[in-house]
Amino acid sequence: SSGINAEYGVSLLVLTAYILSRMKKRFNSTQAEVFIAQFNPSGISDIRKFVSYADLNKLNINIYIDFTVNNIFGTKNLHKVRKHSSDRNVYQRALCDLIECFGSKEQMVKLLGFGDFESQDTDVFSMTCYKHCLNVEEALSYYNSTVYNIEMSGPRSFVPAIQHAIDQSHTTGPHAIFILSNGLPNDIQKCCEAMVDASWHDVFVIIIGIGDGPWAGISRLTKFSEDKKFSNSSYILHNSFPDKVDFLRSVVLTLKDFNSSLQEENRKVENSGSRKVD
Repeated sequence: SSGINAEYGVSLLVLTAYILSRMKKRFNSTQAEVFIAQFNPSGISDIRKFVSYADLNKLNINIYIDFTVNNIFGTKNLHKVRKHSSDRNVYQRALCDLIECFGSKEQMVKLLGFGDFESQDTDVFSMTCYKHCLNVEEALSYYNSTVYNIEMSGPRSFVPAIQHAIDQSHTTGPHAIFILSNGLPNDIQKCCEAMVDASWHDVFVIIIGIGDGPWAGISRLTKFSEDKKFSNSSYILHNSFPDKVDFLRSVVLTLKDFNSSLQEENRKVENSGSRKVD
């Protein structure tokens, strides 16, 4: 009798723990849905919470930086690294904002460059020896070291960055890539075609406009095409926002929309019994 009672007691405890766990998960899920629906961040902590609640922390993040000579205007160099760390250049500011949003031990964030003398418009290079970046200090260290050690060249093309992300997606899954550049590529049509290809490999592309452009015609790069699997590309002009919270709010909401479109498209494929493109 006592053995049966003890066994019953253990079973009751297990059942209670299970019910409480399910209730907690349901509460957390509801809490996340409300937070996302009413998203109005007041600081970076709210941004990072949104990244977690919206499952954006499951994405691989690649940041590609434009090192073409287009960043030099006479004596003005947008990549100039100043002596005082608080006086950051336009690329450093955008890079640090993105790292504050996504850099963590749980999320892979890689820093890459393109447009230097060796890469030109055919390849990209790793600024981190293909390690992932955890925080702002690391990002600035990698970036500053790169600026000191490369020769800027060109021409400017976003195709190598997009193709690199596509290649990586085959083994590591969906990627969100940020292309930091101060202007349009020389080969807009090829870039448009690459973005279409990226949509079939679950790659999101956001062009982060650095400086004053010119930006006329940038919408051609990101407009929706019927050839795309889903809407996967957009552009955000960094200096059009009053502060980093507003900038990052735009970034994470854009990624959430891309992610939702991708999930919806995948559900359609599963329901129709179609086979996903490799």
